[in-house]
Amino acid sequence: MSARLPLALLLAFSLFAPAHAAAQSVAERWRTRAGRAVGELARIDAEVKALRARGAKRDSEEVRVLELKAMLERAFADHLDAKRQKELHRTLPGGDEVFALAIRAKRRATFALNYIYDGAGALLGVRVLSLPESWSALLPGRGQGTERKLFVDPGEHGKGVPPLFAFDLDDAVSSFVKVGP
Repeated sequence: MSARLPLALLLAFSLFAPAHAAAQSVAERWRTRAGRAVGELARIDAEVKALRARGAKRDSEEVRVLELKAMLERAFADHLDAKRQKELHRTLPGGDEVFALAIRAKRRATFALNYIYDGAGALLGVRVLSLPESWSALLPGRGQGTERKLFVDPGEHGKGVPPLFAFDLDDAVSSFVKVGP
């Protein structure tokens, strides 16, 4: 009988542990993504410097795409900034957690997006809090292969198809800058 008790405890722990682990994994995923963003910012900065050294203009498409990537990476990296922690990650009285992405635009405007998770770590929803005046947002229709993305056009582009922010509505840390059609 005594050999069954540890097995029963292990089984009980494994049944109840996933909810706790999932709640931890959301915060851990955001911290991991923030850490990766710091490295990406350094890589992007080096790439922009190399482009400029080769004569690329600030308004060139290559530089603009890199600037957008840097804006997104900075929004994730800000989660490691102790001064911004309270505004970017909150736990609500009921146990739900809110993780914010705040992308600073020109003219002191900010694009703000909240990802809201329940206490078990399941995504409850995504809320757009602010959209700068010259920006636009698009939720694609069905059959486009991008149904679970929110595309945001920062509205500051020249020729061709503009690069867009692509916010994943299921997995925030998988958001990216989309270039081309």
